[in-house]
Formats: sequence, structure tokens, C-alpha cells
Amino acid sequence: MLQNKKNKDIAASEQVLQDSPFFDLLEQYLDEHPKTGYLVFQVTQESPLQGKIPIPNAKITISKNIGGEHYISKVLTTNSDGKTEALALPTVSAELSRTPSDGEVYAKYNATISAPNFVTKDIYDIPIFEGITSIQPVVMELDYTLLPTYQPELDPNINPNILR
Repeated sequence: MLQNKKNKDIAASEQVLQDSPFFDLLEQYLDEHPKTGYLVFQVTQESPLQGKIPIPNAKITISKNIGGEHYISKVLTTNSDGKTEALALPTVSAELSRTPSDGEVYAKYNATISAPNFVTKDIYDIPIFEGITSIQPVVMELDYTLLPTYQPELDPNINPNILR
């Protein structure tokens, strides 16, 4: 009995999704972007002594603006080398670049990158080309507001305005 109700709830949810304007916009986008390109993120921090240091476990949220709504396509996490797996994303045909036109010959995506103790970073309009794996470098900055500050203890018996 409970399983039957659960199946009806799932079917009703799927019907609501299919009837929503968002589903139509997504379907239209996929029809207009039938090809696939790939994206890899390389997340690092700069060190004056060690150069680029990989940031493991950084969270990357890739999104695409469709019809005024953000469609979240995927959330990735970097490995111990600061890299993500290659993510397949819909894009337009490379054939568009072989003829003169005003249209774009790539799809554009946005990304938000976050990691503990670092300032969150947004990247807009990342181009994705058919059949090409693009590597998106991301250099994160430490969030110094999270670091403890040094507060020296002052001796109450010393007047700071008198030189000794």
C-alpha cells in the first residue's frame, strides 16, 4: 500500500516537471546544443615559496542560465591534485565556426568555486567547444578574515606615551 502511494507521488512529481515551462526551455536548449564539449577545473593557490599548490576537495558548481532561471547542471569536487574529472556539457556544432555568422560557436557556462578557508570565486561565460576538453585554471585566495589575529598583551604598568 505504501509503495503504491510512493509510486503515485513520483509519477505526479514527474508530470509536474514535464508540464513546467522550465522543462520546455531545457528541452529547447538541448535541441539547440546537440554536441558535447568537456571541462576540467584546476584549482590552486599561489605560494611565493612553493608556486602553485593544488587545493583538494574544492567544490565547483557549474550552472547554465536558461530562460531567466539557473539550471544547476553539476557539482564537482577536486581530487588531491586540485583537478576535477572531465565534465561533458552540451554545446553547439563546430560546423558553425566554418561559415560566417553572428552566432556564437560555443556554449557558455558559469561556475562557483568554494573551498574551506578560501574566498569563494565566481567565473562567468566559460566557453565550451564541441569535442574539446578545456582546462579552466582557478587561483583561489585565502580568506584572511577567518584567520586568528595577533593581539599582544599590554602591560598595564607601562605608559605607552613615555619613552624609556
